Amino acid sequence: MELFSAEFFSALLAIIVIDLVLAGDNAIVIGMAARNLPNPV
Repeated sequence: MELFSAEFFSALLAIIVIDLVLAGDNAIVIGMAARNLPNPV
């Protein structure tokens, strides 16, 4: 398998998209959990 083939870039793009989706999901869950915390001021 060549390093800069179309197969390599399609796999890399899939990994990046999956990573962004999972990071966004984590941000939503953390935000929902943090909204119930008391104000630190």
